Amino acid sequence: MINSRHLTSLRLLLASSTLLSGCVLNPGPGSLNVDPDGKPTSIFFGRTALSPSNWDTITKSIKDSDKESLGVEVNRVHDGSLRIILPANNSFRSGKTNINRKMFPILDKIVTELKQTQNLRIKVVGHTDSQGDEINNQALSVQRASAVAHYLIKKGVKSVRIDIEGRGAIDPLMSNDTTYGRAVNRRIELYLYELR
Repeated sequence: MINSRHLTSLRLLLASSTLLSGCVLNPGPGSLNVDPDGKPTSIFFGRTALSPSNWDTITKSIKDSDKESLGVEVNRVHDGSLRIILPANNSFRSGKTNINRKMFPILDKIVTELKQTQNLRIKVVGHTDSQGDEINNQALSVQRASAVAHYLIKKGVKSVRIDIEGRGAIDPLMSNDTTYGRAVNRRIELYLYELR
């Protein structure tokens, strides 16, 4: 017999699957391919990821926008894209999808960079730790990635330049056996890349 909690979880899974299938299985122009290990691949559906000549400037401006030392990391990925990691503990309240106001300056800086370089695209990837059930973690990761995407759109970034993905707990950076490891694994990753 299915109780209301299972029915809600099933609905969330179906909604997540529908959303993800539109983002991952039917990618549009500018979509970012992600390997099973969670790293972007170097080929974007026939297009090559390029590193803008101003990657260092963009990196510095995003790092400088972290005035409150929230633990934002910015680094280049092997495919040439720029990865920005937003720790979920500072980005969202526990179990919630509303973005913490402390993250606004960093997201605003990313918006500025996207507006200044029109061939930049962004992929927003949500991650959770392994606490809780798999279906809810998957749904939460998609909802948080969507919240970030909606913020960027609200600030003027065209939605066609944004892709989202929820990875739930399947791509941990550290073991989920410790409190610290779980905190590190709860994150939003933003991948900036340029198409020509």
